[in-house]
Amino acid sequence: MFNIRSVIVIGLLLIFSLSACDVLSGDPTVTPIFVTATPAFIIVTNTPSPSPSPVLAPTIDRGGNNATPIEGTNVNTEPTQPPPATATATTLITLTPTFTPTPTNTRSIEGVSAFQPVGIAPGDAIEGTVDSPFLPPGQCVTTPAGGFATVYSNNPELASQLGCATTSATPVASAYQSFERGLMIWVSSQASPPQSAIYALSTASSYQAFSDTWREGVDPNSSGAQPPSPGLIEPIRGFGKVWREGGGVQSSLGWATSPESGGSATIQQFDRGTMIYLTQTGQTYILIAGAPGTWSSVSIAY
Repeated sequence: MFNIRSVIVIGLLLIFSLSACDVLSGDPTVTPIFVTATPAFIIVTNTPSPSPSPVLAPTIDRGGNNATPIEGTNVNTEPTQPPPATATATTLITLTPTFTPTPTNTRSIEGVSAFQPVGIAPGDAIEGTVDSPFLPPGQCVTTPAGGFATVYSNNPELASQLGCATTSATPVASAYQSFERGLMIWVSSQASPPQSAIYALSTASSYQAFSDTWREGVDPNSSGAQPPSPGLIEPIRGFGKVWREGGGVQSSLGWATSPESGGSATIQQFDRGTMIYLTQTGQTYILIAGAPGTWSSVSIAY
């Protein structure tokens, strides 16, 4: 228990303490406290800038493949903007056309059908002409025979013009007639139906080929035309029909100078022409297809 004396002492001590703190003072002094804002602490990391690394640059060959690198060549790896696209002209490849055989310049005339090679039925495919590509001489499936082989092998230029044989050499019946400026040859056909042919050869070295469409009892034997001078003859039958109706034949050959002469022949077809050996003249005739076709002859028997 506290006594009165102790209470008095404690009271005095409190009074002195409050006096020291100015609590009992009527006007206390306020001391302002100033707070300075401190900026937020920022951590800065020192990031080094990337530097280009030496890279070996490959060389490109003309074919577009990677070739051996060139030692010591540096390439800047920093990304760059690609150059603007530019239009590049593309070179078009022009195909060179292959050789296409030109048919004999046979005019289309009424009553005379288109020429079909002797020994070949109409509509048949001819090997080496339409369905098969040409083969160079020496690689042909079918080769010339007899005197045709002699002519063919002795004249490489002629062989190149004719191309490969497309049929074997075939014996046929024939007819021959001479004219003022050329001759006519008729050869029979072994095809079914028959497709006999007439060739009109001019001394200007051109020729035309026709199918023989003259028919006994249907077509006239002749027109009864009068020759301009003695010794000249109007051709008859198949020769006469082609002479009168074949465009340009009459003006090209003129009038016949001898009667028609029958005999035999040997014929062989080629990619681009025909060979005919005629017993009436002892000549081998070489016909090269074209527009117009051209011909020559040699004194070689089959």
